[in-house]
Parts: sequence; structure tokens; C-alpha cells
Amino acid sequence: MLPPTLYFFIAFNLIVFTTNLLVHDYWFRLSGFLVVTTTALVVGKSVLVANRIRLIDRFRGAPLIQPILYKTIFYTLIVLVARILERFIHFAIDHRGFTLAFGAAVDEFSWRRFAAIQIWLFTCFLIYVTATELSALLGEGQLFRLFFRHRSSEHRLTRRQHVRALMELSRLAETTPRDKLLDPATPQGNRLVTIVDALRRRPR
Repeated sequence: MLPPTLYFFIAFNLIVFTTNLLVHDYWFRLSGFLVVTTTALVVGKSVLVANRIRLIDRFRGAPLIQPILYKTIFYTLIVLVARILERFIHFAIDHRGFTLAFGAAVDEFSWRRFAAIQIWLFTCFLIYVTATELSALLGEGQLFRLFFRHRSSEHRLTRRQHVRALMELSRLAETTPRDKLLDPATPQGNRLVTIVDALRRRPR
């Protein structure tokens, strides 16, 4: 729950901060910060719940664009439902009844505000899902290493060649039987050895 909550906490605060500068002409407001923090917690819990639903992996193994768009829409809808329930319960507590709460929610509803929030949620989820899918494809920790640790002076392979080698290694593992892949006498096994040697190679 921590990674998505932290990501959306930073993203939502940036959105509110820039909106305050452009529209309201002030830097910070405590009530806005508390709303953003609460929303980030709701989104983090929603992502945790969505990840336990089997439908979330419907496009596993498909080209990346399909799981990215599907999960983005899926997460956005889950958060929409969670936000509606959270808001409705809040109104019900304040107005002491669900009937009065429904009327108050309808009176305060704004299509422009609703659309703006959903657009930003979709955009933030699109970035989040793209990063998580690339990280899962490259392997745990590889995306972090590519961005923050690997230097061109430390590896003969460029970053692009390194990623391509990992992707080719993944394709070999998916399409080749284990016995052929581990046999250096087969073309697939020979190619595996070549890729591993290239990934391990260091400059003198």
C-alpha cells in the first residue's frame, strides 16, 4: 500500500499546489493538504483492494498497451466507487441520515469538478501503471537501476542494448522448452549463453 499512497500523495499535492498558484494566488492551505492526504490514502487502499481482484490480470501476457490501459481504467473506476462511498458516508454522518445525505450530495455536486478530478486520476494512474508494468517486465529493481545506478562507463552495453537483451532473454524463456534452453548445443541454448555473457561483461 505504501508505494501507491506515497506516489499519489506527491502527485496530488503537486496538482493542488500548482492550482493554488494559478487560481487562488496562494502557496499553501492546511485544509487542502488534509484533503489531498486523505484522498491519497483512499487511493492507496483502493489499489490494494483492486490488486486482489482476479480481473486485474485479464490481459497478462498481452502487448503492454493493453494491460496498461485496462489497469488504468480499472483502477480509476475502483477509486471512483471508493470516493463516492467515502463521500456518501461522510455526508450521512454529518446530516444524520442517508436520505438527507443523498440530497446534500446532489446539491453540492459539480460536473466540472468531477470531470477535472477524474481526468487527473486517470493521468496519474496511467503514469503509475506504465511504471509498474515496465518494472515487472524488466525484473524487480531493474527499472531503478536503469534510472539511478547504471552508468555507460560501467557497462559495454548501452542502456538500450541492456533492455533489449533482457527482453530477448524473457522471450527465450517463454518460447523455449527448459531442456533446450539449458543445452548449449542447441541454437537457443547457445543464444542464452551469448546473452548472459553480454550482460555480465565489464569494461577493462
